[in-house]
Amino acid sequence: MKPIVIKLGGHLLDRENFLGEFAQDIQRLTAKVAVLHGGGPAIRRLFDAFGEESRFVNGLRATNEFTVSLVEMALSGQVNKMLTRSLGSLGVPAVGISGADGKLICAEPIGMADRDSNRVGKVREISPDLLQTLWAGGWVPVISPVGVDAHGRAFNINADSAAYALASAISARALIFLSDVPGILWDGRVVPELTPARLQEGLEQGIIHSGMIPKLEKGFQALRQVGRILISTWQGPRTLIRLLERKDILFTELEKEKA
Repeated sequence: MKPIVIKLGGHLLDRENFLGEFAQDIQRLTAKVAVLHGGGPAIRRLFDAFGEESRFVNGLRATNEFTVSLVEMALSGQVNKMLTRSLGSLGVPAVGISGADGKLICAEPIGMADRDSNRVGKVREISPDLLQTLWAGGWVPVISPVGVDAHGRAFNINADSAAYALASAISARALIFLSDVPGILWDGRVVPELTPARLQEGLEQGIIHSGMIPKLEKGFQALRQVGRILISTWQGPRTLIRLLERKDILFTELEKEKA
């Protein structure tokens, strides 16, 4: 069975009962699982502690030679290890790694004109050998989206982009995005299915805007290699099972245009 990639938004990690229920759900799955996480709140807190401004350029956090160390500290040193420790204590055989380990996420500069963003990266290549080794040993990889280039320099990779690249590279059975919203909202209601045509309609009406645009456009590109892409939030025990079965749960699924 092909693997499942789960991308966790950083805000979920502070939700009461989330980790216990999430750990139980992972143990119910029969497929190999990789968990990739964000960590915006943790990065913001560390930036504040060091007196650094949290600034965004084209929806991406401005990151330079100094602040990339703060991003790596927050994502790989704090959030990743907290999540790994917690899941391990709850019975999940979790191993915390970053995209730099085993050159899992090979990165390159995204090419921003902003000189304070020269450590914002994009995925050049995914090298999944380390994941295959961990899965063969029965482990669940927990991944922070810090990439590395050919010179060993760290790059801040947008977690959604990293999730799409990873899921595409391993031809994942499903890519599940879990954040603090239950799906794509359309006039206040969650849209169960979103096609490229519906996306265009949402853009023209201003319903879908800002950071959601590149996320969804990349999603439809990823559907060439990924079986299913689901966007939702945590909705109690068996959320993952209910999402995969599409039963009794709110979600948005990206769908190709029907012929």
